[in-house]
Amino acid sequence: MSTHRRAAALELVMTAIMLFIAVTATRWLMGTIDSGSGGWWNTPQRRLLAVAPIAGYTVTAFMLSPWGRATGGHLNPAISLAMWRYGRTPGRDVLPFITAQLLGSVLGTAAARLAWGPAIAGRATDYAAVAPAPGWSWAAIAAVEAGTMFVIVAVAGIGISSRRFGRYTPWAVGALITSQIIAFGTRSGGVANPAREFGPALLSGHTALLPVYLLAPAIGSLAAATAVRRAQRRPRADLPSPTATPPRTAAVGAGRPSTSPSSAS
Repeated sequence: MSTHRRAAALELVMTAIMLFIAVTATRWLMGTIDSGSGGWWNTPQRRLLAVAPIAGYTVTAFMLSPWGRATGGHLNPAISLAMWRYGRTPGRDVLPFITAQLLGSVLGTAAARLAWGPAIAGRATDYAAVAPAPGWSWAAIAAVEAGTMFVIVAVAGIGISSRRFGRYTPWAVGALITSQIIAFGTRSGGVANPAREFGPALLSGHTALLPVYLLAPAIGSLAAATAVRRAQRRPRADLPSPTATPPRTAAVGAGRPSTSPSSAS
């Protein structure tokens, strides 16, 4: 198997595992809420405090794993687009990666259905498909999905280009995913990952808003990568232009003989 095919296969497997974990967490945490019994724990907002870090730091774990180091640990079509825009992923890998991630989403969701039975398809879990709160328009959902993806990709782009902060990038990404799920999970859906919604939406049949959840993160991702690249290319005001003629004293300090009249006397 070629290196490129192996990388795509690893993205498929990692995304499938991520979806299996996401659906499982939804089944046993969100799907067991008993609002009738009351209590601090029996609300969707409180349960998200447990679901969100499971989702966020699953991604971190994969990014730090040998498989993640081999592929970049994208697990997200929007991230694959961003890494291509950053020059970190070859263009020929983008489509295979995205295809693998979407297929992995379906396989991981189906595996959770087989593992946990009909409860996954029940109303309480519903294949872990996300849905916005009443009153949320598709435009509002798109704005949140694109905006949260913009922030995640911008932070990731700054991190991977920094020798000092690069090692913390996986942890920062995990923290941002966790935060956006807590903030928007019960509002817009809080996905910011087309692969996270693709399989659950297809298997549950809730596909009306699927185009928004697929396209908005990609738009936010490409916008962030473009903005970061432009910012990094912008010359700093305190640095000399690379085309500027160096002063003569620099040549003297470098050990080259000066040709100024004072040095000839």
